[in-house]
Amino acid sequence: MILYKKILLLSSFTLLANAATLKDMINSTLNNNININANKTQTLSKQKVYDSVSNILNPIVNLGINYLKLDGDVRTTQVGATTVGFVKLGIDLYDGGANTSLKKQKNYEYKSAKLNEVVSKKETILNLVTLFFKAKTLDENIKVFEEKSNTLKAQYDRVKTKYDINMATKDEVLKLQSEYETNIYTIEELKYQKEELLQNLSLITNSNIRTIDNSVLPEINNLQFINSENIKSLEYSIKAQEENKKIVNSTNMPKLKIENTLNYYNYDDYNEQILKDLPTTQNQFMVSLTYNLYNTTSKNKVESIALSKLALEQKLQYVKNNEKVKFDLAKKRLYTQKLKLKSLKSAVDMGNSVYKIVKEKFDNGIVDNIAYLDALSKKTYNLALYKQALNDYEIAKANYYFASGINIDEVLKKF
Repeated sequence: MILYKKILLLSSFTLLANAATLKDMINSTLNNNININANKTQTLSKQKVYDSVSNILNPIVNLGINYLKLDGDVRTTQVGATTVGFVKLGIDLYDGGANTSLKKQKNYEYKSAKLNEVVSKKETILNLVTLFFKAKTLDENIKVFEEKSNTLKAQYDRVKTKYDINMATKDEVLKLQSEYETNIYTIEELKYQKEELLQNLSLITNSNIRTIDNSVLPEINNLQFINSENIKSLEYSIKAQEENKKIVNSTNMPKLKIENTLNYYNYDDYNEQILKDLPTTQNQFMVSLTYNLYNTTSKNKVESIALSKLALEQKLQYVKNNEKVKFDLAKKRLYTQKLKLKSLKSAVDMGNSVYKIVKEKFDNGIVDNIAYLDALSKKTYNLALYKQALNDYEIAKANYYFASGINIDEVLKKF
């Protein structure tokens, strides 16, 4: 496990210079993402709060010193100046259950924060994966349209040569030139969109991402839905509210406490002939039992906590229903994307066949450039759609995995 963590940390700083892999980017995000690290710090804060209340007896040890000086009309039987050093020990034998409930409450809050940290990780990684495959779509579509540009340029040069010897009309040349320039604009727009996504990926990974590779997600079939960390976190929050209610109710319970104080005295400015037997050391033991007969705040506090708990229970039920629906839809979406890929693959094959036939006829002057450009556009469009569908399928896989409640580590192990 330690070796695995070291590998993750090392890989986060060694993203490939030419092309960042998806796994490297996920590892970098888990280690370096600012928001994820902030959540880790927040969880650690909750842990420290829990540690601070872990001893339900609430023991105290106090050291102190008092100095008392009498001025004015001081009787001969009084000490003018007294210095007292003391050590006080105290323990709550019974506090109505307040400290026990407080310990449980802070433990539930810590567990809830830890689960929320996992939820944040999953949401961040899902966002990363989505952006990665969107950027990959743009990257592949740029190549598709660059291929179209090369084809258009070649045809333009060929028709322009024919025009120069009066074997083609000017409108044929202008039509190809217009289509070529429009395609160049499309490529530049796609490049801008890709750069925007790469900047977002760099922000998420806290690394400099310039290019990405051809990573795909592993295939994980027949996943079963399990309650997510979000649901478990809400359940802990509800338990924390229950303990909070007990803390408030404890104010109306009896409380038993013991204290022992050891005092050391030093005297000055007094009549030693009269005051001869002043104590230098004295131990004081005290047992106190208190009971709150009446207060005006507990009732409203209990009602407020009850309403907060009810709101959390309602939210929990909604989240349970919502996550189950999301899982079912994600599963159907994945199946739909598989069918879409098959259909688009057929469309690509058909478009290539039609283009090949039309191009041959165009080269031989049987069809005009309008028919040729239409066939070329359909071929390019179908190929671009197919490339997008391939990456949409990967995004659908990611949504399916995370909607199922699977652990991130289980996905990483299959890369």
